[in-house]
Amino acid sequence: MPEVIVSFLDGEVLYGEVPLLHMDDPFLEVDLHSLDGNTRQALVPVTAVRQIDATGVPPVPEGDQGQLARVALHFLDGQVFRAEVVTPASLQRFGAVWDVIEAGLGQRRILAIPYTALKAAFYVRHWDTRHPSDRDGTPAQVEQRKLAEIQARRSRAGLASRMPRRAGLLDKVGKSAQGEPQAKDPGLPPEAPPRG
Repeated sequence: MPEVIVSFLDGEVLYGEVPLLHMDDPFLEVDLHSLDGNTRQALVPVTAVRQIDATGVPPVPEGDQGQLARVALHFLDGQVFRAEVVTPASLQRFGAVWDVIEAGLGQRRILAIPYTALKAAFYVRHWDTRHPSDRDGTPAQVEQRKLAEIQARRSRAGLASRMPRRAGLLDKVGKSAQGEPQAKDPGLPPEAPPRG
């Protein structure tokens, strides 16, 4: 039985074993490794789980790595998990099982992630999320481009504020042709002057 770490949406964590790591059932049956000895098994609804992490996963053989696809898993809580995909995700009824190598650490992980915890899985070409024009050049050139863009935006904003503004339809609503306010409804009697 695979040993797993079950992470819940509220941050709680369970350590235990599952008969089979899959996402075909609406619940997860976990044999617990508890210190108090009182709790031995838990029946966990998949909708309460953020991810299930299998422990003791062997590393990928060196020759098998090659050019792996990159994926950024965006969770509903705002966290992003970046990894290289060893084998395509096994899409199942209530979630997906991912065999991945975590970016930056090089550690192979097998994760079961419910669809209710995942916002999206983005396959990306490279990890650098900056605009393509910002990726090229020295830092001084990148900074110069950014300053030029800021100056151009400010110039456009300043030019727009100095240009005469033509009155639009909404500016004319509520005014007569001579600029006098119109009565609210011609069918209503005129308002009485205030008594003093």
